Amino acid sequence: MEPTQPTSEDRAPTPKPKLAEALKTVDNKELKSTGFWLNQVFLVLSTIFGVYLAAQSGLEQALKFDTYSKMEDNFYLRTSLYDEVKDNAANVRAYAERLAKSPPSSEMQYHKPNLEQYIWQTMQYSPTTLETPSIFLTQIRRFYSRAEFVIEAALKRQMSARQASLELNKIADIIELQTLPKLQTSALNLQEELKKNDIIIGSLKDTNNAN
Repeated sequence: MEPTQPTSEDRAPTPKPKLAEALKTVDNKELKSTGFWLNQVFLVLSTIFGVYLAAQSGLEQALKFDTYSKMEDNFYLRTSLYDEVKDNAANVRAYAERLAKSPPSSEMQYHKPNLEQYIWQTMQYSPTTLETPSIFLTQIRRFYSRAEFVIEAALKRQMSARQASLELNKIADIIELQTLPKLQTSALNLQEELKKNDIIIGSLKDTNNAN
């Protein structure tokens, strides 16, 4: 008895490749469309441009804050320096009036003015010092140097008390009539510049615990 051959109905159906089935479902017309690719390009470009603008805006704001913060620091520095030098100039003038009476050496030594220089010496460590106009720094440096020289010369009797009095009054005149008014004006100009940009002095820093 001859073996029977399986019919086509008895054979198991051959599975069709899944990839081929998937490709048949893809609409190639959309991929070939110029508008599709243009949309993708514009989407990428708009994303990059948006990120760039955000970064640029953040950098600009950071630079503005840094600039205004330095201006505020320099305002405080100039104001403090003004007050300190003003007090020292008044002490120099008061000592000049005493020397005009040719007092004894003991009295001259006892009433020798103590020129406070806390702000002046601290300024060498401040990053905003050199943002102060050099003319003020130069004139104040000369004021301290010349006043101390004349006072020491008078105490050592290398200069008469009356002559020292005249010299100290000249020094006080220069610093009080020329330097200090301009230094005060420069500080007020900084304050005004900050005000124009809607920044009130003290607003960039917490001043609640200042007292």
